[in-house]
Amino acid sequence: RIGWERIESRENELTRLAVEGVKRIPHTHLIGAEDPADHHGIITFMVDGVHPHDVAAILDSENIAVRAGHHCAQPLHKFLGSLSTTRASLAFYNNEDDIQAFLDCLASLRERMGLPVQ
Repeated sequence: RIGWERIESRENELTRLAVEGVKRIPHTHLIGAEDPADHHGIITFMVDGVHPHDVAAILDSENIAVRAGHHCAQPLHKFLGSLSTTRASLAFYNNEDDIQAFLDCLASLRERMGLPVQ
């Protein structure tokens, strides 16, 4: 009933908001292309000094579901020099408030871990 075109359009807009927001957060590194159109609803990232499983646990404490681990991409992680990353997946049922909650929590992670914010 919704239609693939509307689903794709919605997911692309949410992905754009999330990718642009992640890129503005200090000490947070987007994995992959800089262009949101290349992410297709998947945002993979790392936070300096915070293990991806801690990132996932803190986001989970705010009811934000993400995955942490090697995501069946061990060769990529070896190339990146990391054993794991954190991944957020978006879908058409998410909304702008979900994206903002994710970004707000992500921006507070280092402070919550007792690390310098800037």
